[in-house]
Amino acid sequence: MYMSFGKYKGEEIEEVFLKNPGYFKWMKEKGMTEKDEYFWLIEVIAGQYPEKFDWDIEIREGYKCWNCKKDLNIMLMFNPEKIYDDRHEVPVISECSYNKPDSILPIAEKFGVKLENRYSKTVNQKYIMHICPHCNMHQGDHSVVEDNHQKTKLLHQFRTRYIDNQWVILK
Repeated sequence: MYMSFGKYKGEEIEEVFLKNPGYFKWMKEKGMTEKDEYFWLIEVIAGQYPEKFDWDIEIREGYKCWNCKKDLNIMLMFNPEKIYDDRHEVPVISECSYNKPDSILPIAEKFGVKLENRYSKTVNQKYIMHICPHCNMHQGDHSVVEDNHQKTKLLHQFRTRYIDNQWVILK
């Protein structure tokens, strides 16, 4: 997708973001968040470059392993720029399905969530996915973060930012 206005008109949005991410901050400050370019930033670019964005994290308990049926904790990532209507009434839809960065592993571990880079036959690739701590079986992102119909309980909720090669919890 291409910029349709301003000094970057005609340039790809991703290229503009990589060379001048502050331009999108300026767009937000000027109330231009309804523009297709800003929508593309939060819908597409954020998932491609998760370490360049803040994230709201939810740690939830009570997700049932598909294999052993025991409870495990899951971690969901939400883009704070997006509005999630009915997030707590409908199946949970989390960002970064199939493309969580390796750098998020320490923060998940800190909150009792087991994530590993494993191969999935369903999507025919490796990605960071939830692992049952009881039977060591992978839990596919489709079931855990895209179409979760299970009732879970919120344990922790916080915003995080990638600073100096690590995720930092913001106060």
